[in-house]
Amino acid sequence: MKVVLTGANGGVGRIVQQLAPVQNQMELTPYSRYELNILDKQALMDCVLSLKPDYLINTAAFTHVDQAEKEPGAAFLLNADCLEGMTEACGKAGTTLIHLSTDYVFDGTKRTPYTEDDLPAPVNTYGASKRAGELIVLSYPRGIVVRTSWVYSRHSRNFLAAIPGLLRTQSEPLYVDTLQTNSPTYAHDLVNGLFALIGAKVHYGLFHFTNTGGGCTRYAFACRIREMILRNDPKASPALVLPMYTEVPGGAPRPVYTVMNPEKMAQLTGIVIPHWQEGIENII
Repeated sequence: MKVVLTGANGGVGRIVQQLAPVQNQMELTPYSRYELNILDKQALMDCVLSLKPDYLINTAAFTHVDQAEKEPGAAFLLNADCLEGMTEACGKAGTTLIHLSTDYVFDGTKRTPYTEDDLPAPVNTYGASKRAGELIVLSYPRGIVVRTSWVYSRHSRNFLAAIPGLLRTQSEPLYVDTLQTNSPTYAHDLVNGLFALIGAKVHYGLFHFTNTGGGCTRYAFACRIREMILRNDPKASPALVLPMYTEVPGGAPRPVYTVMNPEKMAQLTGIVIPHWQEGIENII
């Protein structure tokens, strides 16, 4: 099974490379943005036609939510426009494209987990650019979109992954947002889900993948990390975690509730998706 990976240096891309060797007969060819410019249509075509992979996993994205408001052109270029060339190249080679998307395609007005049947209604530029990318991929007969959220691992450069270090080194209390409820997703679990789709020879569809458990706020996530640090080392003295009830001024609007239901993917592939609290063990 030949698989090409784009966005190889990103948080998810690194985990794909880490876990690929234990997959049965998977031949992975990873590309960072320096090795393959996915904005270059001809370079994409040449790469995919030369390798003729069975699957292409695209983990490259413009992910800075606030910056997308200031640079909408750049966000749409990387999250949507370049997928025209990617699907065209995959079509020529008979390759199935797996593309990662986000819970931010929803407006957050529900209070029960979103399913694949719920209508997207993004409230910011980042979400709009990702939705535009979804439509391009799903218009391709061998296109798979996997929506995920709050992905973290030891390789991640986001707040969730930074919390253990902040708690151990900060003397002042750590104030953490209580406004958004979402589904934290441990990157290894996400990648195993992507590999399960490949193993099940899925070639088309829209899927949600997050850890289970009904989601949480960042505050609840940080509190759980603090509890686990103290459980593992009762002599530790992590910083206090205090709730923050106000939004950061000047930021992009964000949906307040975007927990997603991953049942469809679990039932199709037969995988058991862990609870969101389980992944924390791996970053503390």
